[in-house]
Amino acid sequence: MLLKIICLVLIINSYELVCESIHISEFNETKAFLSISSQLNELRDELERQGKLSNDIMNSVHLHHVKSYGQNCAEATANAKPSGIYEILIPSYSKHHFKVTCDAHTQGGGWTVILSRVDGSVDFNRNWNVYKKGFGDLDGEFFLGLDKIHALTAERSQELLVLLEDFEGVEKWETYEKFAIGNEDELYALHTLGRSNGTAGDSLKRQHTTKFSTHDRDNDRWTKNCAEAYNGGWWYESCHDSKLTGIYKDKTHGKGINWKEFRGWEYSLKKAVMMIRPRK
Repeated sequence: MLLKIICLVLIINSYELVCESIHISEFNETKAFLSISSQLNELRDELERQGKLSNDIMNSVHLHHVKSYGQNCAEATANAKPSGIYEILIPSYSKHHFKVTCDAHTQGGGWTVILSRVDGSVDFNRNWNVYKKGFGDLDGEFFLGLDKIHALTAERSQELLVLLEDFEGVEKWETYEKFAIGNEDELYALHTLGRSNGTAGDSLKRQHTTKFSTHDRDNDRWTKNCAEAYNGGWWYESCHDSKLTGIYKDKTHGKGINWKEFRGWEYSLKKAVMMIRPRK
């Protein structure tokens, strides 16, 4: 009997030792878990802080990148900078900057040139995609591109200046207090055209609200294709009172560089420039 009691006591003591051992082990594991959890929380907080710091740095770099370029020629040529080719950046259009020709002198300056005809060196009878992207030489003849023109006129309200010159040296000009075109989904329609003023006469009013057409994209109101018949992409109605994308020196009715109120449809002008700037 005594032996059984001794054995029972030994068993109970052994059980208590085992339980104590298990308790100590669980305590150590819990302590280790809490330590690891604490370290993970600290690491997470540090990563979040580093991420925020990284985002702050990237945002700062982006803002500096944006501020280092003007969004139009009025900003690019500020502080008495001369006319010339500058890079501008329109964040709503693209994260990449692009080159434009700026006129810093004519009628107060700040103009972004969107079309230039001076010598007939560039063919303006181009297709839709080329007019969309732009073409030519910024030092000479070019068309800035419908996407860029839309971006400029969508970003800020713009005024338009048209400069014209014939082969006799007579110079004319016409301003429009507002000018804007739609995007490609709207077929780059000339949806905004304000009141005109100047010496050339208003030959753009007829084109107001019309969509842009090229020889491969007929969006005019004629049963035929105005761009194909008269050469050059333009905001044709059916067809035009003005078209500054025509054939240089071509005096065929409607095929040259035309401004009806200045020299009519049978005269192709020597020089034609369209430029825009933010309205004050």
